[in-house]
Amino acid sequence: MKRAKSIVTIMSIALLLVWITGCGGCKKPAVLTSVSPSSGPETGGTSVTLTGEDFAEGATVTFGTSAARNVSIVSKTEISAVTPGGPVGSVNVTVANPDVEDKESTGILVNGFTYTDATPPTISSVNPADGTVISDYEDSLEVNVPISVTYDESVSGVSITVDMATNQDALRQESGAVSGSVSGSGTTYTFTPDAPFKAARKYTVTVTGGTDAAGNAMQGTKQFSFTIKTPERVHFYVVKKSDVANGGVAALKRIASRPETYDNAERWGWILEGNQDDAIIDRFSVYAGQKILIPWW
Repeated sequence: MKRAKSIVTIMSIALLLVWITGCGGCKKPAVLTSVSPSSGPETGGTSVTLTGEDFAEGATVTFGTSAARNVSIVSKTEISAVTPGGPVGSVNVTVANPDVEDKESTGILVNGFTYTDATPPTISSVNPADGTVISDYEDSLEVNVPISVTYDESVSGVSITVDMATNQDALRQESGAVSGSVSGSGTTYTFTPDAPFKAARKYTVTVTGGTDAAGNAMQGTKQFSFTIKTPERVHFYVVKKSDVANGGVAALKRIASRPETYDNAERWGWILEGNQDDAIIDRFSVYAGQKILIPWW
């Protein structure tokens, strides 16, 4: 009888050793075969289903280096989870069972999930800076002001409009849209007016649009403005070469349209009349360098 018990004990121990040797008591590493869906926004929050083999209670899930949220072990072959945020691009997805000695056997799906761009583009800088006052210019009728906007990423479909209003101290009050064209690509776009900017005016720039490669559009609009300072009124004016480029009445109209004179081309007759006695000018004899009277009636 004792011999029989000994034989049973020996056989039990042998079977146990075989079981242990065959890793029957080991915790198996997880095997991950797919993630569905396999892409989602960089902000995270995508509900995914992971499928594979040997998923164990307490298993952890990571996307890249970030832990997934709301991990639920549905079965040995299925896990549900919510993606964390991550950088745009593909990352490895890992399922790690607890207490697995062979860490190298952790279930990894290389580039198993792709984070897509979900961030709308924004404008990082504008030129000129908002509120700029331009007081240094050579010609009040031809003030060169480069207008540009720079985004934080490459975009397309940019719209730039410019509106003008005269300064409060200008001789003539007016306002309206400035005609021009938009050009550029990538991150930087510019607005070029069809005619030069004038002094004694405030220009307001409005930017809309801007869609990145992922289809994200800039939200809202961006506005900035700049002011070209009003020049001091003059009683005598030295004719510039640009004034007489077209000769005749056109020269007098250009002089009269200057913000430092009348800011009104239709008052060219005042210049003609006021200079009859001293300069004895007529509409055809205005020349560059000539000093003429600007009468104020």
